[in-house]
Amino acid sequence: MLSMFTAKAVTLITINDNLVVEQASVKHTILTSALAANIAFPHHCQVGSCGACRCQLVSGEVKQLTDSAYVLSAKAIAQGMILACQSMPISAVNIKVNLLQRQLADEPQE
Repeated sequence: MLSMFTAKAVTLITINDNLVVEQASVKHTILTSALAANIAFPHHCQVGSCGACRCQLVSGEVKQLTDSAYVLSAKAIAQGMILACQSMPISAVNIKVNLLQRQLADEPQE
């Protein structure tokens, strides 16, 4: 009963040290939160099999929805790489991702 009156926590997702996304729902992944904030985050499949949303978790904690070991190498995992589409923040997080890659892919071809 008390949960109806408890304020929902806002989780902050910092991308490349300058873009900040306020995530109000604990049911959203890093990718869905970034896309909802109109950030051109690289992605394709959204189910964790392509690796396009790969990013580095610099700080904070995430809950992994699936095992990413079949997409990311052991070295990449040791360096803090995660799949944004399969990572739900459980604290404020700071990630690094190459947003330029997605922006170039979205530009019209001449």
